[in-house]
Amino acid sequence: MLKRLACLLLLFISVAAAAEDAKAKAAREELERQLTQMVGKQPTKVRIDFIGLEDPNYKIEEASFELDGRSLRTPLLSQLSDDGTHLIWNGDVTPGKHTVKVLVVFYNNASVVLSDEGGHKWRVGGDVSFDVNSGIEVRVQVKPTRDEKQTEVAKRFKLALPAQPVMIATLDDGKMPDAMPKPVIAVVDAGVAGPTAEQLAEVAAQEKTQKAAAAAEAKRLADEANKQKVADALEAKRAADEAKKQKAAAALEARAAAAAAKKEKAAAALEAKRAAAEAKKQAALDAAEAKKQKSAEALEAKRAADEAKRQAALDAAEEKRRLAQAALDAKNPPAVVAVEPAADAGAVAVAVAEPTDAGVPEPIDAGAPVEVVAAPVDAGTPAPVAAAPAAAEDGPPWLIIGGAGALAALIFLIVVARRRARPPTLDD
Repeated sequence: MLKRLACLLLLFISVAAAAEDAKAKAAREELERQLTQMVGKQPTKVRIDFIGLEDPNYKIEEASFELDGRSLRTPLLSQLSDDGTHLIWNGDVTPGKHTVKVLVVFYNNASVVLSDEGGHKWRVGGDVSFDVNSGIEVRVQVKPTRDEKQTEVAKRFKLALPAQPVMIATLDDGKMPDAMPKPVIAVVDAGVAGPTAEQLAEVAAQEKTQKAAAAAEAKRLADEANKQKVADALEAKRAADEAKKQKAAAALEARAAAAAAKKEKAAAALEAKRAAAEAKKQAALDAAEAKKQKSAEALEAKRAADEAKRQAALDAAEEKRRLAQAALDAKNPPAVVAVEPAADAGAVAVAVAEPTDAGVPEPIDAGAPVEVVAAPVDAGTPAPVAAAPAAAEDGPPWLIIGGAGALAALIFLIVVARRRARPPTLDD
């Protein structure tokens, strides 16, 4: 009797929780309180069992069980393949909606010669959802079924997952709620006349007025409660809006700070890049200037070397030509005219020297012709050559000796004049 009463109370609570107002909520809470006093602790459980096949030819190759997306520990596949009921999981859960999902792979280990299902595999699955209330245990039985009449082999296996709620709450007989008071029926004395219709109408009117007043008071209280609720909701909304505004302002401030930091970082990076570019440009200019200076120095050194080489060549050619000319002049001395003293005072005898054959001059290689512009040399006024007195026929050739000395003196003066006109060299 107590179990039936508790079941009725649970059913009433579950139905009333779907759509309830303030009065229904209060009644449900009172019933829950009374039910708590009756049953004490209210466990909430789920049990999952697997029903094995009776045919030993069918084995389980793979099996997985999930409760609300959480994988459950699976027993040995050899145990699940045996006939009978096998416990998969049994434990406490929170009141509310839960889902069990199952996936099983069967295969037939018979020979393909003896059966058309030999070596064939079936991958079947299913899921079931249910609500679990306090004091209730929902038992889910995973039951595979085989349809022998199905012509397609792949569709012969199916999986059924029936869920059955079972009450597991314990009841305490000593905590039953008090029975409702029975109505007191006034005993009317037969000897005394009953109330008249006017009195009954007046009593009914008073009761109606009291009910109306109670209803008005209840409505007023409900209105005040609704107003307070609305005011509380408005205050909560205002506080939420204020918090939202503060959060938005803080986010905006943080965004502005981040943008400023990013801008400053970009400016610093741009400045560093510009400084690096300027330094690179300056380094390139310095390198170009150094290269230009080095090229100029190399060119100047080359020009000086070329000038020195050209001057050396000119000096060598001039010296070679001078030596050749000296040798030529030494080989072919000029003829000297001597004036003999007159034998007679009235007549002057002139002696003309006969030309001397000096032979053919040997060719001298003076080198490549070099254009040399020599400054005019003032050799002075040549000294007059006095006519040598006629030598005696038996004396030495003084005439030839004097001419050779004069020629040597002339050559010496020309060489000295040319050396003074030539620019000085390192050999000097």
